[in-house]
Amino acid sequence: MTTNERTFDKPTRYRIRIQGVLDQSWSDWFGGFTISYPDHETLLEGTVTDQAALHGILAKINDLGLALISVNEYPADDPTSQAQSKS
Repeated sequence: MTTNERTFDKPTRYRIRIQGVLDQSWSDWFGGFTISYPDHETLLEGTVTDQAALHGILAKINDLGLALISVNEYPADDPTSQAQSKS
């Protein structure tokens, strides 16, 4: 049996891509995620404390009736991060 080295109870950075454009004012509601607009879509980038927090963010997206395109984990030192380019 192989062991999955992922742990789901530690802070993890995510990129969440949503169809359409979501206003910047929603950033606080999404836990302070950075909002950017590549390709006329909304990209949320930020850190969640654990899998339960990620599910909370995804539930908010669902509650707003937004179409989820993708959810991807990424390392904090990723040079393509929109959040880093704003620092």
